[in-house]
Amino acid sequence: MKTRIKWIEDVCLLAESGSGHGVIIDGAPEIGGKNLGVRPMEMLLMGLGGCTSMDVLSILKKQRQQITDCQIEIEAERADAIPKVFTKIHLHFIVKGHNLKESAVERAISLSAEKYCSASAMLEKAAEITHDFEIIAEN
Repeated sequence: MKTRIKWIEDVCLLAESGSGHGVIIDGAPEIGGKNLGVRPMEMLLMGLGGCTSMDVLSILKKQRQQITDCQIEIEAERADAIPKVFTKIHLHFIVKGHNLKESAVERAISLSAEKYCSASAMLEKAAEITHDFEIIAEN
């Protein structure tokens, strides 16, 4: 896996993935940025959310759960001292669907967290990661 980071101006960067996709990374005005893109630490949380979402969706589909939507709201706390690593990360899954089984959703989230999600496995070395979920039934 490879990626390339190209400086645009000030602290604005273009991140290009090996698969051919790009995203703008920028800083806050107080560090010389223009707020044109996501912050690097936000991107780590986005990666975690994307990684675990793919796992959970795949597991639920294999369990033949009728999912219509899945969102994760992620909140994180950072250390006060530099480097300001994440110390706590909480993922709140909101899963919508027809006749979803609570046990299936709980199992999918647990499997992702404990076995499949590479991002979780890395981040849990530095931060306490917790999860919860809600199911919204659709008719």
